[in-house]
Amino acid sequence: MTEEERRMKIIWTFTLLMIPDVLSSISVRGYSGGEVSITCRYDREYTDNAKYFCRGQWIRCSDLIKTDKEIKWVDSGRFSLFDDTTAAVFTVTFRDLSEQDSGTYWCGVDISGKIDSYIKVNLIIESGE
Repeated sequence: MTEEERRMKIIWTFTLLMIPDVLSSISVRGYSGGEVSITCRYDREYTDNAKYFCRGQWIRCSDLIKTDKEIKWVDSGRFSLFDDTTAAVFTVTFRDLSEQDSGTYWCGVDISGKIDSYIKVNLIIESGE
């Protein structure tokens, strides 16, 4: 990403934060040692776009799993992702959870030339005791 693209992303982010209900978020609760499934909706116009799940601040989010495969599970370490283009949702399964996994994640759709479509995910992991 060029410096100009990064700057535009920051400007758009602050602009979107000023508009009510533009950002959506979900909260997901899981238990240490278990797994969670996170369902992320997107606009039907983006069924052909790559989908990803990342952690950190949205602007500097590190991809944990990404795919451009449709109607097929993709695995990467503790993560799996399935893009159901007929329903315009993708599902991320996050396995072998620990309390350190609690935090902010993002479901994103890669949109070339525009700001990515995304949903904030607040993940809370509790001890299994």
